[in-house]
Amino acid sequence: MTTYLEPEFSLRFHNVATTSPRFPAIEAGSSLSNLVHSTTEGVVVLDERCKIVLISQTAERMFGYPAQDLLNKSVDVLLPPHLGAEQRRRMARLASIHVNGRKMKVGLKGLHVSGEEIPVNASASRATVQGESFLVMVLQEDKVLTVFETKKRPVRRADLRKLAVSSQQTNEVEKRRFSKKLYDDIGQRLSVLKLDLDWLENSLPDTDACVPARVAQMQGMLDKVITMTKTMASTLRPPLLDDFGLIPAVEWMTDNFQKRTGVACQLILGGVQSKLGDPIESAVFRVLQEALLNIERHAEASQVELILLRNGSKLELTVRDNGKGIAAGNENKPGCYGLMTMRERIFILGGTITIGNINPHGVEISVSIPIDSFPIH
Repeated sequence: MTTYLEPEFSLRFHNVATTSPRFPAIEAGSSLSNLVHSTTEGVVVLDERCKIVLISQTAERMFGYPAQDLLNKSVDVLLPPHLGAEQRRRMARLASIHVNGRKMKVGLKGLHVSGEEIPVNASASRATVQGESFLVMVLQEDKVLTVFETKKRPVRRADLRKLAVSSQQTNEVEKRRFSKKLYDDIGQRLSVLKLDLDWLENSLPDTDACVPARVAQMQGMLDKVITMTKTMASTLRPPLLDDFGLIPAVEWMTDNFQKRTGVACQLILGGVQSKLGDPIESAVFRVLQEALLNIERHAEASQVELILLRNGSKLELTVRDNGKGIAAGNENKPGCYGLMTMRERIFILGGTITIGNINPHGVEISVSIPIDSFPIH
């Protein structure tokens, strides 16, 4: 890169920044040199007319312009012209700094050479060199959309959906990790402890009847802890879902629900043979899990019907019970987030879900999810 500095100052700025020939670089001192060399952010220096007299390589990369195209140009070339008064007001705040060393921070919108607008956090301070005042701006590209940007350029719905799916998958990964920890670590240690208690019981002398009884009591409590641990792990994330896919996990869940509650549960499957990808399988499993939990807690049902079908490019799930139904107003009752969570899981996958009472009594949940938009992992 061509540099226009005097030899002494070039040694400090070579391949780091480019300056205008009229900028008194030598007199600027070591503070500016240290700033340009040490910071990973963009540095732009403006004169009193807001002309660019120094630009660092990081700032060049940020805006996409070569330094020669920016030197002695107005800083307006780096600002979207259509943003008008709000952008000018923010720049005026920066330019209003008159005291050396004083710093001010504002949020700005930058303009890339491609025409794309980029949010920028600007920190500025004033420096006086040979009686002339300069504005030293340190620029950092803001990866998070500001309120100002959101008003001008709304985030695409597809991007928000991808972000929501990613967030849910991160949650599922954490549940998988904790479930595996419960199974492989705590569960195995409890099983070893169970074997040790069995050995202790068989090795006890017959002289004291109280000790065997106490050991037997400990064994009973340990059995309950082992069962609770396995239940917690399966509730978090059943290994069947990761090892064998959605259908075995659904079969396990419905069978476990029927044994636990005594409610007759009929499962109808059709056309779902291969893996569908973790986002879809996790969402369907969680919706079914929440639906069965609501039935167990609130429905007072004696029969449940589950239908899981692949219909062309869509996966369809229906959960139907013969319980007492949803009372008016309970669907959006404060503190009850089950139905809301179900809707959220399906909507972010681009699917539809309906929840409502059916005649003569009971509740039906109908879900439809497009399955061609998500990769199989």
